[in-house]
Amino acid sequence: MNIDGSDQRQLTSGLSDHTPTCSKDGRWVYYVDNNDNHYLKRVSIDGGRPETTVNFSVGYYALSADGKQVASLEVRELDHKMMLRLDSTEAHHMVYHDMDQRALEEGLAFSPDGKAVVYLVREKGVDNLWAQPLDGSAAKPLTHFTADKIFRFNYSPDGSQIAIERGESESDVVLLKDTSK
Repeated sequence: MNIDGSDQRQLTSGLSDHTPTCSKDGRWVYYVDNNDNHYLKRVSIDGGRPETTVNFSVGYYALSADGKQVASLEVRELDHKMMLRLDSTEAHHMVYHDMDQRALEEGLAFSPDGKAVVYLVREKGVDNLWAQPLDGSAAKPLTHFTADKIFRFNYSPDGSQIAIERGESESDVVLLKDTSK
């Protein structure tokens, strides 16, 4: 739809489409189709027939700026090791990279230069951003917070800054017990 709410159009018709992401060029909307094996699909912003871009199950993901790669985390069945999976949206193949075993599945992003994947690490209830270079070199911390969780983060359009939403979620547990018996 337009910013004023006019010209609304339905892009997908699935019963469980989620995690929409707009391509940087504004031409496509990528999303996960839960009813079709959690495959990643894309549809033109003008509507039309969706096309499958990743023929393997995808959970949380990050789309590269050029739309040619999708990053996600996957637990390898052989040894239950967390791996960074990069799927090509054009060549339809995947490559695995070793990954920090502390990485959280949600909150992935490509660095502005596309040479690393940024992810969250939670230690002792505190979240920080780390960058895993795609050349295989060691991961490095980007933030050094001493409190709070990171709910969301996003790079500025020029890639020079990161907006980070941080805070705590509080909740209480109450045990109700029937004492009449």
